[in-house]
Amino acid sequence: MIKVVIAFPLDEVYMDRIREVSGIRCVKAPDYHSLLKEAEDAEVLFTYRLSSEVVKKAKKLKWIQSPFVGVDPILIDEVKKRDIIVTCARGIHYSQASDHVFALILAFARKLPELIEDQKNKVWKVRHPIPFHPLDELKGKTLGVIGVGSTGQEVARKGKCFGMRVIGIKRTPDRMKYVDEVYGVDKLDYVLKESDYVVLCVPFTPETENLIGESELKKMKKTAYLINIARGEVVDEVALVKAIKYGWIAGAALDVVRTEPLLENSELWDLDNVIITPHVAGSTPYYWDRAIDVFVENLTRFLKGKRLINIVDKEKGY
Repeated sequence: MIKVVIAFPLDEVYMDRIREVSGIRCVKAPDYHSLLKEAEDAEVLFTYRLSSEVVKKAKKLKWIQSPFVGVDPILIDEVKKRDIIVTCARGIHYSQASDHVFALILAFARKLPELIEDQKNKVWKVRHPIPFHPLDELKGKTLGVIGVGSTGQEVARKGKCFGMRVIGIKRTPDRMKYVDEVYGVDKLDYVLKESDYVVLCVPFTPETENLIGESELKKMKKTAYLINIARGEVVDEVALVKAIKYGWIAGAALDVVRTEPLLENSELWDLDNVIITPHVAGSTPYYWDRAIDVFVENLTRFLKGKRLINIVDKEKGY
């Protein structure tokens, strides 16, 4: 029997689904003390974060599955050094995360925050035809997708549905459906200059930390918007605050920030043309069904000695 440890308080409905896989002994370790004990003879861990102490105790550990896409809290030195496979839940976010991207884009284009505020104040502000204060449309606009992975591709597909020109950045650029132009990271400046909406979908790695800083923000159009559903660390927040204050860009929508929850004294809360959502782009009623599907598939493969899906390159970080 292979021992599988679930290192967070997973609902029993999902525990039962996992236990249906024959050939395993599945236990739950929802707190740090129990995890230290149960990890000692575990071969498989289902978790989204780890400490070096746990990994050192887990002498038999062969594989770690994350229920999320981002695995930086798992890729600690002890995991990188050992011959431990790490897999993630890549592919289960693209539908709802791309929906969230367009909710944010449309909020800016159609001035929804302003209109909702008018509604709260019982103000009917005439915008058309006289006086003429039009809302914007997406047709003909350029959508820049930084990180054309599974989520980025779905953002691109939905962009084409709105009649947008789509350009993207990919570590290894190649022709892609729904993306009019695909470039490597060396063309980031070009994509920033061309785009009306810049969407960040990259994983967080040492290479992507502060990918968007003062220099990059100044290259964007003054009428452009930045949408971040990647990680807060990808954007230099000090530079972003300046960009909004001084009008380098038109606005930003942040589903992620460097410190979560966002500190009460952060200037981001009070800036005009900034929309903040609390890391919910991946939220869906079907999240855990999909995450458990991935884990159960991988468990079945692991038991049969087959290659797992969504293996993470521990050096690249994704």
